[in-house]
Amino acid sequence: MGDVTTLITSDIDVYAPCALGGALDDDTVPVLRAKIVAGGANNQLAHPGIEKLLDERGVLSAPDYVVNSGGVIQVADEIDGFNFERAKQRASKIYDTTKQILALAQAEGVPPAVAADRLAERRMADIGRLRVIRV
Repeated sequence: MGDVTTLITSDIDVYAPCALGGALDDDTVPVLRAKIVAGGANNQLAHPGIEKLLDERGVLSAPDYVVNSGGVIQVADEIDGFNFERAKQRASKIYDTTKQILALAQAEGVPPAVAADRLAERRMADIGRLRVIRV
């Protein structure tokens, strides 16, 4: 088994840092050979600005909270008593949300992480304008 440097410099298509917060930093991004980063680690970017480095290198990166969202959906569903079909229906929207994030990133000329933050901020602002939140 090799080390992380061996892994990120290998000829791989997807790098999925899972349980490795800060795995993408100023040292790893320049040598990363993967074309896609989609990991379930929280805070996989070591600091703000790493998403721009990935974007400049042509690496498509899925924001960690988008990749993790299925787990959050299931846990949230368990609050009222887990219902597989209900959770599955909610989780099925992740695909469309991801497409929306990637389209927004392209349209606004920003990395997907920035687009995801913008979309989340817009959604929170919209919810904040509601008088009653209905689930």
